[in-house]
Amino acid sequence: MLDLGQVRCFVAAATELNFRRAAALLNMTQPPLSRQIHLLEENLGVQLFERIGRTVRLTTEGRVFLADATRLLNLSEQAESTVRRASTGKTGRVRIAFTGAAGYELIPGLLVAARQHLPDIDVVLLEMISVAQIEGFEANAIDLGFLRPLPSRQKVEFMLVEREPMIVALPAGHALCAFPQLELRQLHEQAFIMHSPAHGKYFHDRIMGLLAAEDVTPHFTQYIDQTPTILSLVRAGLGVSILPASSQRFHYDNVAFREIAGHTVHAEMSMAWRTDQDNPAVTAFRHMAADYFVKRRA
Repeated sequence: MLDLGQVRCFVAAATELNFRRAAALLNMTQPPLSRQIHLLEENLGVQLFERIGRTVRLTTEGRVFLADATRLLNLSEQAESTVRRASTGKTGRVRIAFTGAAGYELIPGLLVAARQHLPDIDVVLLEMISVAQIEGFEANAIDLGFLRPLPSRQKVEFMLVEREPMIVALPAGHALCAFPQLELRQLHEQAFIMHSPAHGKYFHDRIMGLLAAEDVTPHFTQYIDQTPTILSLVRAGLGVSILPASSQRFHYDNVAFREIAGHTVHAEMSMAWRTDQDNPAVTAFRHMAADYFVKRRA
């Protein structure tokens, strides 16, 4: 087994071809340097230097060994640097789950910031609905999530990163398009495309609570998981729906949007993480992301 201290002494001496100068570079005296090189030669079973009077030169074995010894020291320094960076969270891997809504602007902007501030962290992206992300935390399959806040059996902490109003989506030409804003009571007995109570739980529960508070009972025609599919059904004239304002980014033709009069109901997007996670890279990324979102909101 090679001793890195001995290898370091050899490389210094082989580079300087002068034991006194090599010892000075290593902040030691010449006798200990000579001793370390002698021990290395004994360990390898070869002579690395030829000493003729005060002149020192490498043997053939020494020239061959110098290339590998230099690489070995470089790898050693790299390994030390890597483990120190890992301990401070500057390198490593972070598994980030996100909903389709977060993937439109929020995640791309965050990744640009991460590339600038944490370039050595490897980010693995996983597009998942909010319910699946909660399950992912429970299975320890993800490190950070960008989702609609939902209850969890696992100890998951949430940080609000975005709020947006809820609006009504209508087929173009629908009678309600004549109004610049809509009262919730105008949706009573209207054909309504609703979020699924399972995979669309966040919006389903929020919208049902909103309608119940106004004693409004639409005619629910379909229960759908994903916003793009809901918009497609609205465009086809199969009903109206209540969606987050960001759904307008999909630019569906023949779909009109109206604000809800008298209500300030918002959809929230949160960053979530397990409180018991101990990965320094995840902690570093989370702190960087928190700073990014504070500046973004400002």
